[in-house]
Amino acid sequence: MVVRFLRSVFARILPVQPFSSSDRAIAGLMWVVGMVQGYVQAQAFATLPFTRVALGLTAGEMSLVMAFTRVASFGALVFSLWGDRSGRKRPFLGAYLMLVLAGTATAGVGSAWEFATAQAAVRLATAAVTSLGIVLIAEQISPPVRAYGISIYGAAGSVGAGLALAALPLAEMGPNGWRLPFALGLVGLAAIPFLRRRLGESAVFAGEAEHPGAPIRELLRGRFAGRFRTAATIGFLAAAFFSVGLAFVTERLVNDLGLGTGTAVAISLAGGIIGGVGFFAGGWMADKWGRRLTTVVALLAAVAGAMGLYWLSEPWQLAVSVVVSSFGSFAFVPAGGAHRAELFPTAVRATAQTAATILAMLGSTVGLLVGTVTIDTIGLSETVTGLGLGAVLAAALTLRLPETRGQNLEEVDPDQ
Repeated sequence: MVVRFLRSVFARILPVQPFSSSDRAIAGLMWVVGMVQGYVQAQAFATLPFTRVALGLTAGEMSLVMAFTRVASFGALVFSLWGDRSGRKRPFLGAYLMLVLAGTATAGVGSAWEFATAQAAVRLATAAVTSLGIVLIAEQISPPVRAYGISIYGAAGSVGAGLALAALPLAEMGPNGWRLPFALGLVGLAAIPFLRRRLGESAVFAGEAEHPGAPIRELLRGRFAGRFRTAATIGFLAAAFFSVGLAFVTERLVNDLGLGTGTAVAISLAGGIIGGVGFFAGGWMADKWGRRLTTVVALLAAVAGAMGLYWLSEPWQLAVSVVVSSFGSFAFVPAGGAHRAELFPTAVRATAQTAATILAMLGSTVGLLVGTVTIDTIGLSETVTGLGLGAVLAAALTLRLPETRGQNLEEVDPDQ
């Protein structure tokens, strides 16, 4: 029985059909990008207890700083408009370079506003890299394994975030130790020559004869406007919940519950690694069962796990909660990413993906602004619970979107 169960689980972390050589190539390249991206963007969360103290901020004030950094994500529209007009590759590489340099620059800041500025650049670049990266995968990988390809990218980001947590002990090496994990992100520059040579332009984009001059207007008032509003609202509500729930995990474990750094890292890593199966299971489920069902299950699991994390106190309970929450949040990435890519035509796909990502960042900002007011008043756990209700609403809204599993990206119909 145990063998049969393990075999069933293993079958659900494999793609529904084997990858072709070109599928493996794009997946491998995006794995490298995802690892670097995950490491760089996770540092602000991983080192939060140390940077907050070093910068002389309260938890509520730090929430305000983190909220400010997300406003800059609106600048990612420059990269997406560039991508819809002249190809995905060059803006993608530009955004990746910006991500690495901004993350490394954080190691040299000396005040709260400098930290906020550097991390704002990280958030802008993160929005652009994520959106264009998902579009590149969606447009180059085989349709039956499209969500699974995105899951590989997401899993790489999780591994990178795990490396960020693994580097956390460096932050304890004196008053300026928190700078060391940020500085290590400079290693990501080594991937740029490799990406320039091996990463190809999207064949779907190259085959597009014409591109609209105003993709933003098309999304706001065109045939896909209703679909875009629903997808953007889902991302907004989910991100408002995830932003506070993820940003304050270390704060909850170390400063709230009084656990040692080693124990906190062990719980986060163990739960995250096991829950990381959610990336692959989420990709498999989305390719096998559909985007909508997988998204709903993922969001509800993320909320359930967060409730345990922020209301329970025993280490084993916290570890189980991290596993459940991680599984849900990770499974949401390939299902939601594939769904958004398949909902819109090629001519506006990059802009739609980036605009949805930016509005998700805005959701993160709103969530953190709510935290600024409520964390120091009603409490951290109560704040996460309230935001979790928004994620449940996002799961319900997902059912209003069409199922797009196996969608031909050159034949997207707004009336389907």
